[in-house]
Amino acid sequence: MIAVALAAVGAANAFWGVMWTTSILTQIPNAVRSRVHAFDVAGTVATTSAGQALAGPAAELFGVRGVLGFNAVMALAVAITLLAVPAIRNLRSVASARVGR
Repeated sequence: MIAVALAAVGAANAFWGVMWTTSILTQIPNAVRSRVHAFDVAGTVATTSAGQALAGPAAELFGVRGVLGFNAVMALAVAITLLAVPAIRNLRSVASARVGR
């Protein structure tokens, strides 16, 4: 069961990585792309480090199931919130936007 779950997570992460990179390359002008990437990496490193630092103490306080359950609920809430934003939900690549005109 764990192997199946990890395979699904790996596939989802691979899909997300491709979609994120494609969005950055098609939506962000070349002149500012490196700055956007720098902010992306800085935010990822900071939040990952904070999450790793807090995971142990949180598991001690709330238990492993509690922490994992909270993370699952938060991930779902963030996904739903982002999909509720029309500009994000309706995002199209710059190339396909030009073709449709």
